[in-house]
Amino acid sequence: MKEIDSVGSEKDEQWVVSETKDEEEVPMSRSFSVEDLLDEVEKICYDASGTSKVEMVVRLWKDGFTVNDEDFRSYSVPENQDFLDAIKRGELPAEWESRAEEEELEISVEDLTEENYVPKKKAFHPFSGRGYRLGSVAPRVVARSPSVHEDGESPPIPMVTLDHTLPVTSLQIWLADGRRLVQRFNLSHRIHDVQDFVARCQRSCPPFVLTTSVPFRELGDREQIGNSRAEMVLNM
Repeated sequence: MKEIDSVGSEKDEQWVVSETKDEEEVPMSRSFSVEDLLDEVEKICYDASGTSKVEMVVRLWKDGFTVNDEDFRSYSVPENQDFLDAIKRGELPAEWESRAEEEELEISVEDLTEENYVPKKKAFHPFSGRGYRLGSVAPRVVARSPSVHEDGESPPIPMVTLDHTLPVTSLQIWLADGRRLVQRFNLSHRIHDVQDFVARCQRSCPPFVLTTSVPFRELGDREQIGNSRAEMVLNM
């Protein structure tokens, strides 16, 4: 007659290795063994009418299990136990039923019950954050902003009188709200002409100054455009 209190026999019937804490074993009883689960999963095959085929890998760890690269699932949660029970019975887990209607599911089980689950480190993606323009008084997002033509609520761009017998340049102006303006001026125009142009491009215009971007330098009212950089930043 099989002895009920046989420790070795009891461990054979467990499909999860017991965890140890303070050198004392804490048994985790289960209704089936890993071997049974591996045998039953070979019988599960759900072939949908479509051609899409998806492999579902159930990895059994010492303290829980994972499905593919999804989040770790503890054995102590009843829903997770129901999931494994369904596989043990050779049935499709309830949470996969709708998915099986559109995809062919190939289910496999990996026995890693001698190991504790260790979360994978998230992949580092450089240059994936928000960008800021150098030289501004305060950081300003330089992601693409709607132009004046794209924003129907923005005032129309005012006309700038040019003398085509004199040298002409194009100035790129970044407003405080993130909008970008490109306007042509004569090199003989002064900074106060640019300030007047900017003021007319905005419905409300609090006091502001114009600066170069890099290196940062405030532009004087009487300074000629020809002495400044071709890129300007508006600072309220």
